[in-house]
Amino acid sequence: MIERKCLHCGIWNTIEDCCKSCGQPISQREIDRVEALEKRAIELEKPKDAYQLFAEKLKNHRYLFVRIIYKIGYSITLVFGVIGAFFAWMIALANG
Repeated sequence: MIERKCLHCGIWNTIEDCCKSCGQPISQREIDRVEALEKRAIELEKPKDAYQLFAEKLKNHRYLFVRIIYKIGYSITLVFGVIGAFFAWMIALANG
C-alpha cells in the first residue's frame, strides 16, 4: 500500500488524488491537471494586445466588405506561413 504525505497539511493519505483532510491535490497527475487549469485561467484573464483587438474588430465588422478584406488578408498570411514552414522543413531535411 502506497501512502503519500500532503504537502499542505502534512496528513498521510492512501492512494488518492486529493488529500482527505484539506482537499489539496497529492498525486502528480492531479497536480499537473490543477496547474494546467490555473495556467488556462491566467491566459483567459490576460488583456488582449492592440493587434488582436484590431483583428477582432475587422473579423466582426458590420460591413461585409471589411469582413471580406479581413478574410482575404488572413488567407494570404496563412498561405505565406505554410510556404515558409515548407521551406524551413526542406532546409532542415537537407541539413539532417
